[in-house]
Amino acid sequence: MGKIILGAVLAAIAVFGWEAVSWTALGWHENGFRAFRDESAVSEVIKANVTSGHGIYLLPAMGEAPKIATAEEKKVFEAQQKKALKDGPFVYAIVRPGKGDVSMGMNMTLSFIRCLICAFLIAGLLSQAALLYPARIAFVAAAGLFAGLTSDLPMWIWFENPGRDAAVNIADHLIAWIIGGAVLGIFVGKDPVAEP
Repeated sequence: MGKIILGAVLAAIAVFGWEAVSWTALGWHENGFRAFRDESAVSEVIKANVTSGHGIYLLPAMGEAPKIATAEEKKVFEAQQKKALKDGPFVYAIVRPGKGDVSMGMNMTLSFIRCLICAFLIAGLLSQAALLYPARIAFVAAAGLFAGLTSDLPMWIWFENPGRDAAVNIADHLIAWIIGGAVLGIFVGKDPVAEP
C-alpha cells in the first residue's frame, strides 16, 4: 500500500507539473483562443441579456415550442431554430455576468487534488495488472487517452469545439499520463511471471 501511495503522490506531482508547463509555457492551448473585436460592447450585451446568472448559455437557445402552441406553430418554431443554428452565430459559453473571486492559489490547489485523485484511481487499476514497465506506462497512457476522448471529443462533436483545440486537449491528456505512467509504473504493478 505504501508503494501505491508514494507512486500516486509522485505521479500526481509529475502530471500537475506537466499541466503547469502545458498551460503556461507552451502556448498551444491559448493559440486557439479568440477575442471579440469590441469586448466592451459584447460584455455589455451579455450583462444585459443573461437570464439566470452564472452558467452555461447557448445561442441559439434551442428551447422547446410553447406547450400551448398549435402543431403548425411548433413546426414554424422548430424551423426557425434550425435556421438560426445553421445561419449562426452559434455560441456555447460559460458566462459569469458579474464580479467573481478568481483565486489562482485555490485553482492550483484544486487542480493538484484532481491530479491526485486521478493518480490514485489509475494506481488502483494498475496494481491489479501484471505488466512489464513499458506496458505499465502504456496502460496509464491509455487511461489518459481515454480521458481525452471522453471529455474533449464530445465538445467537438456536439458543440463545435474547433478540431485543433480538441486535438490539443486530447494530446495534453495523453502526454500528461505518459509522464504520470512513467512515474507510477516504477512503484505500482507486478511483473508478469512465466507459468512453468
